[in-house]
Amino acid sequence: MFNIYIFIAVALIALVDFVPKFFNSFKKPTLVVTRYTRKPDFLIMPTVYGDIKYLDNITFLKKYAKNTLICTSDHESVEFYKDLRRICKKFGFRYAICNVPLQNGVPIKNAYSIYKGLFKRKQLPMKKNTTCILIDADTYAKDNVNNLVRAFIVSGAEVASLRCEVAEERTVIQKLQGYEYRLAMDNRRMDPWLTSGACNMSTAEVYSSIFANHSDFFAGGDIEIGKLAYISGRKVVHIDFTFYTDAPDTLKAWFNQRVIWYAGGFRHYIMSINKYGWHHFFLLFYNAVLIYFLFPIRWLEIIFFPELLVLLLAVGWIYGFALTIGEGWKLSYLLLPFYSFI
Repeated sequence: MFNIYIFIAVALIALVDFVPKFFNSFKKPTLVVTRYTRKPDFLIMPTVYGDIKYLDNITFLKKYAKNTLICTSDHESVEFYKDLRRICKKFGFRYAICNVPLQNGVPIKNAYSIYKGLFKRKQLPMKKNTTCILIDADTYAKDNVNNLVRAFIVSGAEVASLRCEVAEERTVIQKLQGYEYRLAMDNRRMDPWLTSGACNMSTAEVYSSIFANHSDFFAGGDIEIGKLAYISGRKVVHIDFTFYTDAPDTLKAWFNQRVIWYAGGFRHYIMSINKYGWHHFFLLFYNAVLIYFLFPIRWLEIIFFPELLVLLLAVGWIYGFALTIGEGWKLSYLLLPFYSFI
């Protein structure tokens, strides 16, 4: 009987995954419109450092060559800068070399330290009201970015999160990530300040204010952008415009990625719980309570009540199927409970 009580309690708690679905059914997304007819002023700003080969979205950027500003650090090799200038000259891009901080003599190089170095300049390579789209070097869009910028301007928003989905779902692990990404992006309608590092947008002036307070920390640095915007009173929205990004294609690469992601989650919801986490009950409950505080209880459950795992596996399949209604079910989704377990 005690086992049944535990099973019911866990199954009910797992219903928390349906909270965003319920909330979003009452909240309309910000859609891309074309009412704003004047040609918008914007920049697409990918970051690349270490090796120019990581700039993997040139085919996409070529469509907006005059609107592309490639950002990099001031601690790259001579060969890197040579390759960067060659690519920019060939395709008509511009580039910006940004100051990054040093820690024990070693440069802190990541997208956020590079953007911070750019936006803290007294003389920015753009106007203060220029719309800036920050994207990863492997991220691209299929639809017209001009319409996205028009929608952003019409919305009156100061910061916007954008949909980020898996570009190619070749392997099983990529298919599972594709499911996860789409679900997470649907949830952004409820919490638009959970900005993705692969794609988010604002104006140069607002970004300057945000990055003036950014920690430069890579793990969780993307959400930090939206968090800083939200707590400073900025209007943050989610625009249903999809960008596509590369996802790890092996279990090992995926696991390494998740180590960084959960380091960021621990930082935001445990280490910084007093700074913002307590403002949002749902995310505090989900991330701090369910993921971290109940971690020892989950292992006790596995050790002392292993028979419940079979029942919970069935519940996981039912919940997974319910969450994919309208989006299509794939056979690989049968692995979702194991995916979540890892």
